[in-house]
Amino acid sequence: MKSCLGNGVRIVTEEVKGVRSVSLGVAFLTGSRHEKRRESGISHLVEHMLFKGTKKRDAFKIAVESDSLGAELNGFTANEFTYYYARFLDQHLEKIWDILSDIVLNPLFKKDELEREKGVVIEEIRNSNDSPEEEVFRQLSECLFPEHPIAYPISGKEEVVKKLTRKDLLDFKKRRYCGENAIVAASGRLSFVKLKELVEESLLSLPNLKKDITPAPFPQKIIKSKEKRKKDISQVHIAVGRRTFKYDSPYRYSILVLNTLLGNSMSSRLFQRLREREGLVYNVFSFLQFYNDTGTLGVYLATSPSTKKKTIDIVFEELEKLKRDGLMKKELVNTKEHLKGGFILGLESTVNRMVRILKEEIYLQREVSIDETLEAVDSVSEDDVVSLARELFDRDKFAISAVEPE
Repeated sequence: MKSCLGNGVRIVTEEVKGVRSVSLGVAFLTGSRHEKRRESGISHLVEHMLFKGTKKRDAFKIAVESDSLGAELNGFTANEFTYYYARFLDQHLEKIWDILSDIVLNPLFKKDELEREKGVVIEEIRNSNDSPEEEVFRQLSECLFPEHPIAYPISGKEEVVKKLTRKDLLDFKKRRYCGENAIVAASGRLSFVKLKELVEESLLSLPNLKKDITPAPFPQKIIKSKEKRKKDISQVHIAVGRRTFKYDSPYRYSILVLNTLLGNSMSSRLFQRLREREGLVYNVFSFLQFYNDTGTLGVYLATSPSTKKKTIDIVFEELEKLKRDGLMKKELVNTKEHLKGGFILGLESTVNRMVRILKEEIYLQREVSIDETLEAVDSVSEDDVVSLARELFDRDKFAISAVEPE
């Protein structure tokens, strides 16, 4: 069900029969792509600070109250939204909502807590920088969207986070945490009427949207390649990718099938060729990311430095082969069944169901039924997949990111 309050706050819910849990969260349409360069990482830091104390609860009390209810309380920041959520037994709806609404409406941003939490975030950044897998994906984003906020690291950069002040956080929250940017999503055993009453009692106080920065246009050109050398690693980590389509593209289901066919299962073409036949990699997969107005499709793998060129050439060989020869018998049927199976199995989690209806509201402004999704996957034809491959698999449109041993 769906409702919209007078100040623009949206509520979307899905009742799931046969469960005793509820997954409930509040999302704000703000993330790393809504930041200025001098405040890169501020969305993520605000998310951390909302758990560090309100007018009614300090950080310890927030943790103790949620734990005493048997709840899992957490938050995360993405490129285009920030989310605060809990998973709990259905009888605790009012108490959990009191905690969630309190942390999003009444954070104190105490200076001493802020300095401590900046230290925590900086350690998170350093931990991420130590990971060649994370580094190679950051580089790929910088190649595909050079100097654009969508490529800013979600956790920010250490030198920027160190300089952020309490006033910076308060100003950013005032600018982005408004009614039109807020979505309450819930899935599980719950009453829509009751939840709406709770939300109206609290989130109607959110202000209307303030004028914000105009979204930056995407750069016309990409950077073809970036390489970085790191100590204490023995493999070269490679990500190959290109820009594709936005979330609500008419090609959405065709590209989902194409991604699964390429490298999203053990029987996929890249897994079979690079690992099973050539023995060049332990880990290889393709990936797909949708945004509000663009997307990315790519391949990640890790191999020995001596076989770097060979593995990259094989990736493009397989792309060309799909363009040229089409699909093998039953390959499309098997791929679609794998995709549908993963989708249905994921729906056994109320958290996954909650995130699903949230993203549908963010990017589509409507709920997509399970049957509609399955029918859309089934409707993808061989010609849809091959035509899309011929459109996308132009090597000149791909960027290559590599992190390798010194």
